[in-house]
Amino acid sequence: RALGWNGFIAWSWKPDWRDAFEALRGGGSPLVPPIIQVAILNREPRRVLEFVRAVGAEFAFTQIVPCHFDAPVSATPKEWSEAFNFLRASPVGGPGARGDLPAADLAFLRAFEAGLVRAGTIRRAAPRV
Repeated sequence: RALGWNGFIAWSWKPDWRDAFEALRGGGSPLVPPIIQVAILNREPRRVLEFVRAVGAEFAFTQIVPCHFDAPVSATPKEWSEAFNFLRASPVGGPGARGDLPAADLAFLRAFEAGLVRAGTIRRAAPRV
């Protein structure tokens, strides 16, 4: 039986896909999905980080229930905050904290973002704060 759409598959697995998966998985720590990182939240990093801080300060949670992926995710306000390190010039959390995903893994999304900016659909990303 053919996979994809009449045998067409929109992607191909690279030999190092497991490494990319493990980077994305981040040991099970909270993750802002890459498309949201690249095309939405990086437009207003100050406002997003203020929201992140307010949630962490208001609630002493031990789990997050995401809209996608496995749920619930064990996480504290500190780990919640670290999931947004992609918005920070100086990431928080120290060794083992979630950092940037590999640039090669984000290349397609960055090209997609650039096309949306060129078309005037979205504005340029703001600098990290």
